[in-house]
Amino acid sequence: MPAWNREQLYAEVWEQPLLKVAAKYHISDVMLGKVCRTLRIPLPGRGYWARKAAGQRLTRPPLPKAKNLPTLTYVERTEAMTTHAKEPTPPQPEPTDREYLAIKDFESKPWSWPADVPRHKLVVSTEKSLKRGTVDDKGRLQRHWQAGPCLDVHVSNAQLERALGLMNAVIRTLESEKCPISVEHGKHGTTALIFAQRISFSVVERYKEKSRHVVQESPNWTRNATEYQPSGELEFRVDEEHWQGIRFHDRKKRKLEQAIPEIVSAMMRAARDCILRAEQQRLAAIEQRKREIERLELSKQIAEEEKKVQELEQWTSRWVQARNMREFITALQSYWKQQGVDLSDGSEKANRLKWMFEQADRIDPLVASPPIIDCKGELNRYW
Repeated sequence: MPAWNREQLYAEVWEQPLLKVAAKYHISDVMLGKVCRTLRIPLPGRGYWARKAAGQRLTRPPLPKAKNLPTLTYVERTEAMTTHAKEPTPPQPEPTDREYLAIKDFESKPWSWPADVPRHKLVVSTEKSLKRGTVDDKGRLQRHWQAGPCLDVHVSNAQLERALGLMNAVIRTLESEKCPISVEHGKHGTTALIFAQRISFSVVERYKEKSRHVVQESPNWTRNATEYQPSGELEFRVDEEHWQGIRFHDRKKRKLEQAIPEIVSAMMRAARDCILRAEQQRLAAIEQRKREIERLELSKQIAEEEKKVQELEQWTSRWVQARNMREFITALQSYWKQQGVDLSDGSEKANRLKWMFEQADRIDPLVASPPIIDCKGELNRYW
């Protein structure tokens, strides 16, 4: 690796800004500044290049003499290497499915919400239910058990009006996009039917710790108790059933009331994600079934092949057995001849040898010979 040339680098950093010099060596301007400070190279101060561009005559400090400086090296990179390293990935084609086009159409519409829009009947019912209900240990209102439909709104009384306004704006916007709302008992019971998918949504006020203290439950037992209070910060939560959902909250430059289009768009995208996940699962199931069929077919082929191999081994074993029997019979015949045994046609030993050869033929898979011993299976029909 080449070493930095102190004189050359000094000339370069005073001829053009540090950022341009750093680009020449394919490093950051921060790294180049560290190199210059290590090599005791003075750098132009703040505003130097602006004053120079304005035509002011500026002096350049001389390069100070220095001894015992460390030798710094850098990696030399060619233009081809840099181009290859920064080669951008090709852009993915834009989706064309019906749901995606509907989302893009919604996002392209201008959105404004007048303040005098009447409240939805579900918002009115929710207000009545929460005002008649109790307050939980976090300071948030709970629905009354005898009240009518109640949206998933979990806020303190101080934030109730704002939370209902948010719900009203979201519900009205969803219904304008032909997305009906339903309310059921239980967690995540408030849902919108978007692209035939049920997407839950709710407004929740975050809480914070108020105090901690020790509670004396009995003379021998104490426990730590924590009190909470509402924080006044609202969150709009979407599709919490999947991957903890999507959450919106106030920002410095954007309140939740200004994020209604973004919230509705996120709900539509969550519904589309459900469709895409279902399609991926369907394709995965098809692929899994295809692999299972291939596995069964392969298993069948292996079984058939093993059967053939087993049959071949049996034939080979029987053929070897028949060959050994014939060799033995031939040897026995020679032995009897040497002993002078009568082997003429019709003699006992001759008939014995003939029967032996027949048994060897019965075992040999290359010889078709059905002697009487192969008919043992026919005995069953006589019973």
